[in-house]
Amino acid sequence: MKWKKSWLTVSMVMTLSFALIGCSDGESFTPQEVVDNALQETKEVSAYFGEYTLDFGDEESSATVKEWVKDGKRRIEMQSENGEHFITVNDSKEIKMLDVKENHVIILPIPEETLEELGSQSPKDQAMMLLNMTKDSHDISIAGEEKIAGRDAYHVVAKAKKKDALLGDIEVWIDKKSWVTLKVVTANVGNVMTTEYQKIDFDTKIDDAQFVLDIPADATVEKLNEEDLGSAPSTIEEAKAKLGQFLIVPEQDGVKISAVEDMKMEETSEYAFDYVIDHVPAFSLTVFKPVSGQTEIEALPSESVIDVRGYKGTKMDEGDFRYIGWLEGDYQYGMIIENSELTFEEVLRYAEMMTTVQ
Repeated sequence: MKWKKSWLTVSMVMTLSFALIGCSDGESFTPQEVVDNALQETKEVSAYFGEYTLDFGDEESSATVKEWVKDGKRRIEMQSENGEHFITVNDSKEIKMLDVKENHVIILPIPEETLEELGSQSPKDQAMMLLNMTKDSHDISIAGEEKIAGRDAYHVVAKAKKKDALLGDIEVWIDKKSWVTLKVVTANVGNVMTTEYQKIDFDTKIDDAQFVLDIPADATVEKLNEEDLGSAPSTIEEAKAKLGQFLIVPEQDGVKISAVEDMKMEETSEYAFDYVIDHVPAFSLTVFKPVSGQTEIEALPSESVIDVRGYKGTKMDEGDFRYIGWLEGDYQYGMIIENSELTFEEVLRYAEMMTTVQ
């Protein structure tokens, strides 16, 4: 459905608030050193109004965004060059998104554990989260100081150590006084996305009415529950009923299915099967119906082409994330290696053993 892609985009914009920090030029730091050595005089901010642009860097159009933030609540108004217009409000209990063009509203609750997690994260916590995520795969350095939206900012660079890595180079510009990220440039799987503030005001007074979404009387309203998001426990029988006769790794010689999940993907009917070998987590097999018209799997820049069961497949080796995927018959398959001691060659042998589900 069209709204799913737009929803992901707006959700990303709603949560794009991580921070990186630093204090000197051209040197490499450990994550803790970057945090400990910089922004000693910063102060927390609880409210601001901002305007920024979002450029996807490919065939996607750019967008302009207005943002109101106050005490954990947020309002985003995003308009793209192709005429899309979204208004999204997070009132700390629910997220409501209005697709103005389609006159369609999505409402979903914010899980309590998510509220607790987000509420407990300071800008420093968010900085450490990203820095620790990239500490092994990237070289982190301070590229200097620049002005963004008229404010002094540190320019921090996280350079991927591996060419064509799934998570590529990241650049961020952090406000020296507030910890707010004023500009982000990310390079992922061949695409470059840039978010940059043109205006940010920490002194403006924001009325609580900004965090109430006015829903048009004639709008179509779709209210989602927590169970509508993400995956849900399932069974092989339910997967067969939805997918039909797909291939699966047979349970034999210590190989067992430990869990089945419905990934709640309406268009592809994706299911995931978690496998253990002698009671130890081994790999996860995903099965779904490919997008209409897709006849061959395409390799991402971070993937290499391999043969899987006589079909063109792809292999991704990102250290902690190892994966093979291929198209066969009416289905697309993927195997995520969860046991660090399993090799690609061993997992490919399990793929060769696959038979039609019984």
